[in-house]
Amino acid sequence: MKKLKSQPYFIALVMLILTVLCLAVGFGTVKTASAEIYPNLYRYSFYFENYDVTYDIKSNREISVTEKLEITFTGRESTGFVKSIPVNAGEIVKNVRVAELVNGTERTVYFDVDSINDDASNQYITVDIGDYTKKTNETHTYLINYDYCLTKAQEGANILYLNAIGVDRESYCDIKSATVTLILPDGYLSGKCVVGKVLSETEESFSTSQNGDGRTVLTLNNKPLAYNEGVTFKLTFEEGALTTYFDITPYWFIIVVAVILLLVIALKFLCFNKRTITPVVNFEAPDKMNPLLMGKLIDGKIDSEDITSMIFYWADKGYLMINLDDQKDPSIIRIVKALPQDAPAYEQIMFAELFNGQDAIKPSLLKYKFYRTVDKVTKMVNEQTKELYERKSVILSWIIALVSGLMLGITPLILAITQISLHYLVIAPFIALVPLMFVYVFSMGIVNNKFKSKKGTKIGFICAVLGISALTTLFYTLLVPSFIIGVIPKILLCLVTCATVASSVIIITRTKKYTEQLNDIVGFKQFIELAEIDQLEKMLEDDPQFYYHVLPYAQILGVSDKWENKFKDITVQPPQWATCSTTQTLMNFYVLNSIMRVSMSHMTSNMVSRPSSSGSSGFGGFHGGGGHVGGGHGGGGFRGR
Repeated sequence: MKKLKSQPYFIALVMLILTVLCLAVGFGTVKTASAEIYPNLYRYSFYFENYDVTYDIKSNREISVTEKLEITFTGRESTGFVKSIPVNAGEIVKNVRVAELVNGTERTVYFDVDSINDDASNQYITVDIGDYTKKTNETHTYLINYDYCLTKAQEGANILYLNAIGVDRESYCDIKSATVTLILPDGYLSGKCVVGKVLSETEESFSTSQNGDGRTVLTLNNKPLAYNEGVTFKLTFEEGALTTYFDITPYWFIIVVAVILLLVIALKFLCFNKRTITPVVNFEAPDKMNPLLMGKLIDGKIDSEDITSMIFYWADKGYLMINLDDQKDPSIIRIVKALPQDAPAYEQIMFAELFNGQDAIKPSLLKYKFYRTVDKVTKMVNEQTKELYERKSVILSWIIALVSGLMLGITPLILAITQISLHYLVIAPFIALVPLMFVYVFSMGIVNNKFKSKKGTKIGFICAVLGISALTTLFYTLLVPSFIIGVIPKILLCLVTCATVASSVIIITRTKKYTEQLNDIVGFKQFIELAEIDQLEKMLEDDPQFYYHVLPYAQILGVSDKWENKFKDITVQPPQWATCSTTQTLMNFYVLNSIMRVSMSHMTSNMVSRPSSSGSSGFGGFHGGGGHVGGGHGGGGFRGR
C-alpha cells in the first residue's frame, strides 16, 4: 500500500473517485423544471418569456435604454439575476433605475449596482436585481432603465454599431421572444441587422416606421434566441448627423480644486505675507545660540549633523578635547565634569550621557546605544521650539490640503451616486489621500530647506513631490473607472489636486519670534558665505581660533565647504582642542580639515545609529467596429443568483 501511495496513478485514482462521487451526489439532487424544455440542472437557472428592449438614440450618441424583461426562474435556489452592461469602449452608464411590474404597476424592487472586470479585462457595470427570497418556478417582470452614453465613435463618424441583445448569457438563459425597437435621430440612411451566434450569424429583416415626432423607428419583432445568440444593428447616417457624448460634469470638480489653488495664492499675498525674512548680518552666532538649536531653526528639523556638531562646539568652548590619531574613531576626552548651569537642559543631558561617568569615550562604543539620548534630546528641542508657526496658518494649511485631497475621493463618489445610481458607492479612490500626505510633507521640506544650503536635499524634496504626484496620477487613473471619470479629466483632477496640496504649505506663517531668530541666523549664514578675505584676516588677528568658532555652525548651515575655501590662502593655526601624535602633520590646514571631515562622518554614523528593530530615527471584449453579433456597443449579459 505504501508503494502504491507513492505512485502518481494513485493520486489520479483518488481524484477520479472523488469526482465520480461528486457527480453522483449532484445528479441525485436534480429536479424536473416547470417547463419541460428547461430542466432544472442549475442552482440559479432562468429564461426569458419575453425580452422587450427600446433604444432611444440621440444625435450625440446618448441612448436611453428601456428593458422590459419577463423572467421565469427555474433554478432550485434562484433568488434573482445580475445584468451586466459593457463599458470598456468609451461608454458611460447613467441613471440606472429598476422596478418590478405587477399587474401593470411599477413596484420597488431590491437592486444593487457595482462594476467588475472579467478574465479578458472587459469592464462592466453590473445591476444585481431581486431580493434574496426564493423564486423557483416563479415568473416576474422587471423594468430596467438607464442612459448609455458613447464618448467614442471608433466604428466611424457616421456609423453606429449597436449590440442590442448580447450573447453573454449562461447556457440556461434562452429568450423565447425578443423584440428590439430603435428610435433613431435625424440623418438615418440605412441599417443592417444580424442575428445568431458570434461569427455565425444571419442577416435579419426588420420593419421601418416613423413615430409621432417624425423620427425613424426600426423594429425587430418576436425573435426567439438561444442562450448564445444575440442581435446587432449596423446603422449608417448622413455626414455630420452623429457626434459623440461629452460629459462636462467632472470638469466642474477640477474647477473647484483650481479655485482652491487660486485661493491659496491669494491668501499668501493678502493675509500671510507679513513676515518676510530681512537678514541681520552677524559675525557670530546670535544670542549665543548653540548649533543644535540653530540646526533645528534653520530647517524645522534636527539632522544627524546637528547632533554631531555639538562635539566640535563643546570642544571650541573648552569643555573637551579630541584626539585624532584614529580618524575613523577619534577619542573624545572630557575636560569638565559637567556643563555650566546656564546651559540648556537638553545640552547638559546630552553631555552627561555622552560620557556616562567616563573621562574619555570612543564614538564606536556609542553605536546602537546613544540613539536613546539622541531621541530624548530631539524631543526636548522640539518641545522648546514647537511654537515656530502661527497656529491658525498651520490649521488652515491642513484644512486646505485635506479638502483638496478629499476631492480625489469625493469626485468619483458623487459622480457614481448622482449619475449612475444611488446604489453605487465608490470608496476606493479615497486611498489617494495616503500619497498626498507625503506630497504635503515633502512640500513642507522644500519650504523648510529654503535657508539651508544643501542643494541635494532641496532637489531631493522637489523630485519627491514631482515623483509622488506622477505616481499618484498614474495610480488614480488606473484605479478610478473611466465610465465614472474620463482619462483626461482624471489626469487633470490629479495634477491640480497635487499642485494645491503642495502649495497649501506656503500660507504657513512664522511667528514674530521665529522670524526674528531667522533674520539673525540667515544674516550669520550670509556672513559665512560673503565675508571678504581682509575682513577674515583681521578677525584672525584678534582671535586665532575664530575659524573653529564658526565651523560647527557652518556644518549645520550646509556651508562648511564655503567656509573652508575662504581660508585656503590664509594661515590658520590648528585648533587648541585637537591632539595627535603627529602634530607636525596636523599643522597643515587642508590635512586637518580632511581628518575632521572623516572623523565627523564616522562620529555621526555611530552616535545616531540604532538597531534595526528600534524603528525610525525620530528626526524630525466589446469591440468598437465589429460587423457581427456581439461586436457593437451595448449588449452585455445575464446570470442568475
